[in-house]
Amino acid sequence: MLPQMTLTSSLAFVAFLMCFSFSVNQQPYNYSTASVPTSWTNLPSLTYNFELYSGETVRSLLRQNTHGLSFAAGFYCFPPCKSFFLSIYIISEIDDNPNYYFPLQVIWSANRARPVSENATLHLTSKDGLTLLDSDGSLVWSTNVMNRSVTGINITEAGNLVLFDINNLIIWQSFDHPTDCLVMGQTLEGGMRIIANSSSTDLAESQFYLTLLADGLYGFVNSNPPLEYFPYHTSYSTSNRTVDKSAFIKYMNGSLTILSPNLSSYPYIFEIPPAISIQYMRFESDGHLRVYDYDTYDWKMVSDLFNYMDFYMDNCDYPTVCGHYGICDNEQCTCPTVTGTSENYFKPVDNRRPELGCFAITNITCQDVKNHRLLDLTSISYFNTVDNNVAFEATEETCKKACLEDCKCKAALFQSSPFQSSNGNSSDGECLILQEVFSFKNQPDDSRSSAYIKG
Repeated sequence: MLPQMTLTSSLAFVAFLMCFSFSVNQQPYNYSTASVPTSWTNLPSLTYNFELYSGETVRSLLRQNTHGLSFAAGFYCFPPCKSFFLSIYIISEIDDNPNYYFPLQVIWSANRARPVSENATLHLTSKDGLTLLDSDGSLVWSTNVMNRSVTGINITEAGNLVLFDINNLIIWQSFDHPTDCLVMGQTLEGGMRIIANSSSTDLAESQFYLTLLADGLYGFVNSNPPLEYFPYHTSYSTSNRTVDKSAFIKYMNGSLTILSPNLSSYPYIFEIPPAISIQYMRFESDGHLRVYDYDTYDWKMVSDLFNYMDFYMDNCDYPTVCGHYGICDNEQCTCPTVTGTSENYFKPVDNRRPELGCFAITNITCQDVKNHRLLDLTSISYFNTVDNNVAFEATEETCKKACLEDCKCKAALFQSSPFQSSNGNSSDGECLILQEVFSFKNQPDDSRSSAYIKG
């Protein structure tokens, strides 16, 4: 956790509010702070309730009094509106009225895995902080701050939802619990994770997560085991994937800074185009880390950070670019074929959408181990180029044998060593056994990488 800090001077009037317990319906239109005890019920009767022209329903509980673009917190749902998320989002107003055409952006959600229904209730109390109950009274989410003497809540100008005590010290803040976004001024500490949404309209966690470890910033796809697809090393002297809480990432206007004090005396700074208005960074369902800025009428992507931070990375290096089993070649997706035969072992999930991937025509099960066979894919590599943190030393033949003897193995990846081993065997290398197969990449000039798929 970050050290405790005081809130901005805009909260100076909170002491006055502590004398009163007020109802939600008495709150003014622009209200960024509430005191304990307060409860909000998710109903159309909430003061700041409206529907965007795109179909989303917005019921803001707290919002900044900034005209134009600002942050707000409240209940939000996608069309067709059947369930709600307690979220922080960016909204727009024109002449003190909602801008119904504005493409609202959710940048944090408390209950992304379990949306609530109409009549759900959010309670703010001194003992428990925030607790979100569904309409049946079941507990969905809480800030888990038992007996910390909360006195109020605030949505800051930076988009941070904060619980504070009578001394205006922060007890809990959404910045310490990121979901899939960072906003300017936010810090990601070592060991924290940003987890991508499943899709643009499904806020449940996907397989992609981003984390800062002792030796660098990593993007993983959470398979078994988790596989690295984006590494940015802050130290090449050691491979140390432990958590270093003194390391952090800081997102500021115009830059993203990575600092690992235990490994380096200088920060790694990456330039980002300065914000035109409100800017945010989203780790997305395709594994990309993108920065968005609002320019006049719409949000525009101003930086694709992984591709910028790693000069050699392209779209074919992302794990799901061509779905399961798909092969990416110049950003075009095809299904695997076996040299020397016209027989098809894989078919596209959808002929009109090759990016959705492929499926094996023959169902591979553990009840049919004796009939398993490996199909040789030539000049094919995998997105993580055989991560030596999860691969093991093997020859090409022992790698293939390990996959055949493991009924859960769907594919084996082998990368030969560029050096001749001590026993004179140049075929020694590293083997990775896959229980879930993501996208491959066509590598006609790579003679060291081999892929073997059960089919």
